[in-house]
Amino acid sequence: MRLAYILDVAGVKSFYVKDKVAYAFENDEPYVFFHATSPSLFMGGWNYPFLWDGGCYLNLNEFKKNEWDLPDYDFDLIMYGNERCGLDPVTYDEYRVDVLREKYPNAKILGWFKEIEIPYREGRQEVRKKNRIRFFKDCDAVASHAVPGTTPMKNLDQLKQIEKLLGKKIDYYISHPININGYYDNFYSNKKEISIYAYLPNPMYRRGDTYDFSNYLSNKYNLPVRYKPLKEGQKFAYMSQKEFIELWSPSLFHLNLDPSIVHPGMQCIQVAAVGSINIGGLNESHHVLFPEVATNDRKILEEKFVEYLNDEVSRFRVMEYAWDTLNEVYSYDVVKKQLLDILEKPNV
Repeated sequence: MRLAYILDVAGVKSFYVKDKVAYAFENDEPYVFFHATSPSLFMGGWNYPFLWDGGCYLNLNEFKKNEWDLPDYDFDLIMYGNERCGLDPVTYDEYRVDVLREKYPNAKILGWFKEIEIPYREGRQEVRKKNRIRFFKDCDAVASHAVPGTTPMKNLDQLKQIEKLLGKKIDYYISHPININGYYDNFYSNKKEISIYAYLPNPMYRRGDTYDFSNYLSNKYNLPVRYKPLKEGQKFAYMSQKEFIELWSPSLFHLNLDPSIVHPGMQCIQVAAVGSINIGGLNESHHVLFPEVATNDRKILEEKFVEYLNDEVSRFRVMEYAWDTLNEVYSYDVVKKQLLDILEKPNV
């Protein structure tokens, strides 16, 4: 399989994968960026190019000069996430699906939801929503991130509205892959500090009650609570990804009361990969990996927290379930099979 993961515009440079290492197109040097710990261990959707050797990620904006100068490949499958300037009225035609069809005529093109909700841009939001439907209809099929089976993600009102405008169901759902072996080798430990890590995502609306509840549990049960140090005016992503994982992964309990139901929850997936226990939150992965505590009801969360704190058997049961499910749902092999199955379907 020759796979391309393509975005119209992003803050990540284009790269290709050779022998499980990412190399930047601009200089053919090993590539590391803010969502990576090394050229061979990336976070989130940036893992798709690693599924098969020779996979690529293309930031289309880098190849757009007076005319397109896309790299020469013969792709089998393209996952195209077009959500920013590619949907704006002035530049829509420049990022149209046919640009990829003309360059890669043998590839099947999936219209990909990098985000369920389009990044906000004042004065352009409604036209972007309309152009997104137009874009999806130009693709061979439409795919979104969500795990196999029935999950809250697939019942989102936002997806139902898009299906209504498309006049059909979303064709496919694909899990977010994670390099489980990479996390295991670099960050996994079965010897955890009995402490709480209070996790905050960057967007303010996703932080919820995490800090307050973490401090409450810390004071009541006399446990240390860890934070990412933040100062006023400081850039949120000031730590390297490696430093950040090394900061939170030693703690047994990872509190993340993210109220968002429209995100896959990459942080929770990483928590399971390093052998910690996630408490709280409504992202999809919270329901999948830690279903007993996939809620922001503080009464329920405190009861389960006390159970895990005092009962080693319960702790082991929860961590074992999360680890087994991680491998069943988010591993490279599982996601590769999902994509190969899509490629074999006649409507793609």
